Amino acid sequence: MFESVLSRLHERVEGTLAVSLVGVDGIPVHSISQEGIPLDSLSAEFGSFIKSIRLSNTELDTGDVTQFALVTEKYTTFLSAVSSDYFILMVLEPGGNYGRARFELSKAKQALWSELG
Repeated sequence: MFESVLSRLHERVEGTLAVSLVGVDGIPVHSISQEGIPLDSLSAEFGSFIKSIRLSNTELDTGDVTQFALVTEKYTTFLSAVSSDYFILMVLEPGGNYGRARFELSKAKQALWSELG
């Protein structure tokens, strides 16, 4: 199930370099990645970001984090919540389709939610 949803996501978004189902602990469950993408490191770092953001949200009362994006010179990276324990990590090249990525992440979340909810 995970593989087909992630493959479809990878194929449908122009400029996708990697996509992974990641636990909130930062450990990838399943990944599709091009050579040279530091997916394990990105997963671990984003796991730390989410823990920090969740702590801040408790103090600010802004609600659960549903999506987080980081745009750098090398990558546009999304972390999109599937459940409280799992996220989809998506890495795009700088010219990747940001809007399509957000749309397809929403569809993938729905497809995976029943499996992981």
